[in-house]
Amino acid sequence: MTPALLFSSAALAENASRLKRLGEETGWCWAAALTEMVPSALLRNIIEPVTQTASCGTIPDTEYLADTGFERIVVTGRMVTAESLRRLMEVAVRTKIVAVIDHFRHAELLSQWAVETGSTIEILIEVDIGEQSTGVRPGSDASLLATATSRLPRLRVVGVFADSVRRRTPAKPSDTTRDIASIVTMASIVTIAEHCLRSIRPIDPDCREIVLAAAVVRYSSIPDSRVTCLVASPFVSFNGAACDATDEHGDERPSVCLLATVIARPTLEWCVIDAGTIVFGESHVLRVGAPLGATVLHSTADSTTLNLSGESRDLRIGDTVSLVMRDPDRLLVRRRIFVCEEQ
Repeated sequence: MTPALLFSSAALAENASRLKRLGEETGWCWAAALTEMVPSALLRNIIEPVTQTASCGTIPDTEYLADTGFERIVVTGRMVTAESLRRLMEVAVRTKIVAVIDHFRHAELLSQWAVETGSTIEILIEVDIGEQSTGVRPGSDASLLATATSRLPRLRVVGVFADSVRRRTPAKPSDTTRDIASIVTMASIVTIAEHCLRSIRPIDPDCREIVLAAAVVRYSSIPDSRVTCLVASPFVSFNGAACDATDEHGDERPSVCLLATVIARPTLEWCVIDAGTIVFGESHVLRVGAPLGATVLHSTADSTTLNLSGESRDLRIGDTVSLVMRDPDRLLVRRRIFVCEEQ
């Protein structure tokens, strides 16, 4: 059945070992950004031997990672409903939970449910890095939130969180703009987080963590030693790093790709496959990994048309095509659509 995800254990293991080496060089721990889409065997055999800390944004992902065996989970999403908080506390009984907040109401809710279960929740104050998205402004706002949170039972403020992943995307797609921006501003983001940490550190001498979420990890832009924990996906690309395993385009072997099936072949010049924007988002972030000679022409919600040349002209209905994403984590976010009946 397609579309389907295909994981490369060899490429995933290489990425994990690189992240481990980078952490050893700079002193930060790696929190693997994961979802329930990653097979548990890969988590147990490849990720957990490297790190016992994971990160995710939803309750189902948190439960899945706890069941898999991670000892510490950084939950970056906001849990505000009774059901999500109840399920989070059930996980907190058996796994250390680090919750990210940016408002006192988040702290209140976590504290109320933690008291009922007897769990202790570690808290990271998210700092706004200028994106006008999530996060509290560094300085007095962060200090006031941390002070108020620290007075609530069963909560312990341990540091700050800065998310460089949730950045505004440019109005027009660009191959380089976002990557360049992530390199140029990494140091400034860490500086903002450090300023925020200084403002809240007097609350508790053990409040010393700077947790940074990064979309791109490069040897030329390793987060400095001020970062204590790096949230990064094991499916990230290490552009510019030496790697023996390359595909036919000369790129590093992808750790995960999308398999699709040819469902129509109207002409010799193009074919239609059964994967569309509902699965992978915008088509400009997509390329055909195999067979050679196929390129993306355009996509609809549930299908994509490919231009064919060279060996790809041999594709027949029922054959499989491999698609590679510039940002492979897009493939690992399951789109959950809830339907509410009219009352």
